[in-house]
Amino acid sequence: MQLEELGNHLRRGGAAILNHPATYAVANGAVIPPARYAGANGSEFVFETRCIDGAFTTTALVDSKQSQSNRSEVGLVEARGEDGPASLIPMLSVAYPTVRLLDAQLPHRAFDAHIRASSHADQPVVETAWYRALRDATHVDLSPLFTTSPVTLAFGGWDSSRKRGQLRLRSLYVSELFGVVSDGDGRVSRRSGGRLDPLGQDFHVSPDEFSTLLDRQRAHMSETTVAKLEAALAKARKAKAGSDTLSAAALGLGGVPPSLEAAYGVAVPEVQRARTYSLAGLRRLRFGGSAGEDVAARTALLAILLLGAAYADADPEIRAYCDVAAPQGRVLLDDEMVELDLSIESTGAFLRHAIDQLPERLAWTGQVIELIGDPALDRGAVSDDAEA
Repeated sequence: MQLEELGNHLRRGGAAILNHPATYAVANGAVIPPARYAGANGSEFVFETRCIDGAFTTTALVDSKQSQSNRSEVGLVEARGEDGPASLIPMLSVAYPTVRLLDAQLPHRAFDAHIRASSHADQPVVETAWYRALRDATHVDLSPLFTTSPVTLAFGGWDSSRKRGQLRLRSLYVSELFGVVSDGDGRVSRRSGGRLDPLGQDFHVSPDEFSTLLDRQRAHMSETTVAKLEAALAKARKAKAGSDTLSAAALGLGGVPPSLEAAYGVAVPEVQRARTYSLAGLRRLRFGGSAGEDVAARTALLAILLLGAAYADADPEIRAYCDVAAPQGRVLLDDEMVELDLSIESTGAFLRHAIDQLPERLAWTGQVIELIGDPALDRGAVSDDAEA
């Protein structure tokens, strides 16, 4: 089957989903860390019951729907930076003094707060005619979004901050990775890495010495870390005994013994993937023209989803210590197996074909609307405090 034939399923009566399951081999005997979520007792793994091959089975979530979408969007941005058809995809860009962000990199895409807080041509973007038209788009005619931020249509978006007329778009791409695990308490491996300091496993210094060490590094530490260290220093200075010392461990000095308390990972025979592209969801999208124009626009959206996923699959790097082999997949239209090439080369050619079929009013020519981000957000950005 050729990718171009998928257009037949973007008309009424076609298949409902394009299903692309896969398996990722893991090293024999390996323990891999699944996705972590914040819980009442710190970060926790997600265990859930899935129906696999007709049997209900306990699984661990390895990579979530949101993370998989992000990987595909990153792949699409990478593809757009190369000299190929992806460079023709329209996008929104927010420029800060230190970074440039595309709508495909923002959580809420065209409706993201970074875009809403930006300006265009010395005017707040929310007051511009083109952005008002984008936000006023309805399911009857989504062409303003299609020619400005098609990734919002493909990966979903919700204009949730608006008083009325909120446009809500579902993601047409759902993918997640999981592994089958045994039931019982033994399914989680618990251990943490240690650290060996070649000079000593702990260092005790006077408050003045601690202050000197801190001053040498404070300009390169986060505000949160500096505040914690200064609080520890102040507490030591208030101690009754003037000769009191404090540990320099907070400064990253000394060793850390390994422990058996932290959840590390799980053992799985392989990592499995559940992935669907909603053809039925695409068929619900309208672009204010003829039925043929609707099909052409839907085809282009499907093409960018397939290309982004192909880039993500080419480099399946999930997280530290969670190394898996390249995916081995199969393709189904509903429940019928089909031979379909979903490689980068093939999906890139499909995107080129889809763009060439777009009518002039929906044309993709690589248009980018350049926005200026509020510099106060750039100055106020604080990263997660991962420092010692």
